[in-house]
Amino acid sequence: MPAVVGIIVAAGLAIAGWRFIGPDHLAYAIVVQGGFTFLGLLTGPLFVDTARRRYAVTSAEPRIYALLGADALRRLLGRIGWNSVIGSLREHGEGHTRRTRLLRGTELSETGHIIAGVATLLLAAVAIGTAHVAGAVQVILVGLVLHGYPIMIQRIVRHRLRHPRDARQGTPEG
Repeated sequence: MPAVVGIIVAAGLAIAGWRFIGPDHLAYAIVVQGGFTFLGLLTGPLFVDTARRRYAVTSAEPRIYALLGADALRRLLGRIGWNSVIGSLREHGEGHTRRTRLLRGTELSETGHIIAGVATLLLAAVAIGTAHVAGAVQVILVGLVLHGYPIMIQRIVRHRLRHPRDARQGTPEG
């Protein structure tokens, strides 16, 4: 049932926003990404255990994500307290140990953001198909910030949890 609510809210915001804000406005891109985040939050738990091999993180990934600025964003979020808020939410999640709960939390978050990213790409395709290229670009850029970077951060954190020795030697602040 929560997944249905997520789909209805996301689709409702996308359709209503298209009509009342217009697909070529930055405000529309922000509004729909809010709906897509909600969609990912509610539907992610249904798909978290699907294709589990996707959670494997290669040793090169954290370096690539660092070059793209994801590790700097992760550190900034730590400084402003966002990571503490998320960490306290994960304390009450599934798993017997703190490490297990944190790993599961990265998987849930990554899955939700992937779902939101797929919704972003579908909406961008609709926008392009209806000659709203500027709107498609805005939806994709806002989606990259709100979903692409969190996916990279979850993968960095998961790599650090699974390979603590690499984390100390490799990327900054390891």
